[in-house]
Amino acid sequence: MIGIGGFFGSIARYGVYIITLRHLGEKTYLATLIVNLIGCLLIGLLAGGLLKLNQNQNLLLITGLCGGFTTFSAFAFDGFKLLKSGMYFDFALYAIVSVVGGALLCFLGLSVSGK
Repeated sequence: MIGIGGFFGSIARYGVYIITLRHLGEKTYLATLIVNLIGCLLIGLLAGGLLKLNQNQNLLLITGLCGGFTTFSAFAFDGFKLLKSGMYFDFALYAIVSVVGGALLCFLGLSVSGK
């Protein structure tokens, strides 16, 4: 179920990328932004009970589809759960380390590989 959902999520992500390039030019970051925002809305709707999902549907749509479309949706959902639990410091640390740490590690990887 995860693989099937992931397949369709990945194809949808690529579709958004192509449409964005056609209409907004070479600003690829806009495609990523659009995918991330749509993914966050979708995971919120699904996890919030918009549809009554059984275990297989949950794996297909939330883990597979949303995961294949964007992992940012999982990041946002986990962050929301921390905030809802009153774990504000943990949320701030999670968000900062994820964004800043991710960018720094990407820079490190590019530097080490010679790019």
